[in-house]
Amino acid sequence: MHKIRAIAGDDGNILIMSVVIVALLIATGLGYMKWAVDERWDSAYEEATVQAYFLAQTGIVDAGMEFLRTREPGDLPQGTVFLLPKTIRDRDKYIGEYKDTRVMRVTALGSGSVFERSDTYDIFSTGKTRFRNHQKVYSPSAPHYEYVERTATLRARLRSFANYMYLTNYEVTNFNEIIWFFHKDSLWGRVHSNDFIGIKYSPHFYGPISSSQNEFREFQANPYFLYEPQFNVPPVFFPTTANSIRNNANPWISDRDGRYMTRVEMDGEQGLRFYQHPLGSPAGDSLILSIPAPAWGCIFIDGQAEIEGVVAGKFTIGTSGDMWLVDNIRYLNANQRNGRFGLTPDEMRNFPHMLGLVSEKNIYIKNTSANGRENGWNYGSQPNLIQRHSIIIDAGLVALGESFTFQHQNDDFEAYQGPEPDERGIIHLTGAVTQWRRGYVHRSNHQNTGYGKDYLYDFRFDDRPPPFYLEAVDENGNGLFDIISWGEVSP
Repeated sequence: MHKIRAIAGDDGNILIMSVVIVALLIATGLGYMKWAVDERWDSAYEEATVQAYFLAQTGIVDAGMEFLRTREPGDLPQGTVFLLPKTIRDRDKYIGEYKDTRVMRVTALGSGSVFERSDTYDIFSTGKTRFRNHQKVYSPSAPHYEYVERTATLRARLRSFANYMYLTNYEVTNFNEIIWFFHKDSLWGRVHSNDFIGIKYSPHFYGPISSSQNEFREFQANPYFLYEPQFNVPPVFFPTTANSIRNNANPWISDRDGRYMTRVEMDGEQGLRFYQHPLGSPAGDSLILSIPAPAWGCIFIDGQAEIEGVVAGKFTIGTSGDMWLVDNIRYLNANQRNGRFGLTPDEMRNFPHMLGLVSEKNIYIKNTSANGRENGWNYGSQPNLIQRHSIIIDAGLVALGESFTFQHQNDDFEAYQGPEPDERGIIHLTGAVTQWRRGYVHRSNHQNTGYGKDYLYDFRFDDRPPPFYLEAVDENGNGLFDIISWGEVSP
């Protein structure tokens, strides 16, 4: 009797255990099915978020950048512009859409006057797509969709001539002579020419270098490039007039129908003084105007001008005729021997003074005693006197009509003939150089004539050029833009 009860008890336990195991299997199966459904949802969701982000990027490129790149600099918006949405389809299949695309001018880039032009724009665009939610009951004819949105952003800046350390349209003289970069040349900053760049021996390029041609011209070339050279780059258009300066100049000074030379003397915080004397006559003391150092502005001289002095403030001087650098042009508180005020972007960034010099013709280093006239580099027993040789140029230079070069190169056809040799010192340039045609700064004439180069890019120009500096545009006059950053607005 006891054995029968024991067997019955065992059968009951087995039944209970079987029910428990079946229940666990069912629960596990249901859990696995739920996990599988959730995993499928997560996978579909992740795929949709990636698609939404690419749609947002499409809106930035196809709508936002297209808007910027098809406008002349003067037509760029001062505020925010909203652009039309667009639905993307593959044949009849809905892929998604981009919407809420807007281009917004950046008005605050840190320190600086509110009147300074940043020419920087933020583009925002939201991508939207959908995926089937298999957790919801649906029929094939009416599936249940979940929608996903992501917003991308891009910051772009209008490129100006100041974004180039060195920029030319032609690299050869009027006689088709190549002016080479050679072993003594080191350039810090972006270099570009629309022409073939000549490389001789071992120059060093510590910034991006590009050409609109398909190769360099080389002679025993062994150059150093920090960045891989770029070829067949779209050319940069050179205007014939500095319209941004002409249209915003205050003061505007006339040369009185081409009869007068204007002399500009900059005296630091004391401001600027303007003199005029008849062309062909010695300079006099005929003061015509004095102004305070501009905090942000530009000046235009309709004619030729001679420039010198110590710069305070931020301004650009433009001329319709040749511009003559008669002595040092140095920022206030910069090094008195070479004009330096920092060697890195961080060291330069907070320096308060900035100058642009833009000529619609040539920019010449005038053959003056201060600039090393008659072999000033080797003058007497004191060859290192900075007052008797070399020139400091703290500025961004643009020669639209021809070249940045030097006066009296001792060519055979010149009336002036200097001594042999006629070494005049070093060009200590902190800024940038743009010229229609590359000009000589040193020649082999008279057993060497001219200047050595000590060029350092003013890295501040890469963030903000001098006031009303010329913008870089294509042949249609539309602005060229650099992409500064690309990211996503947090969802």
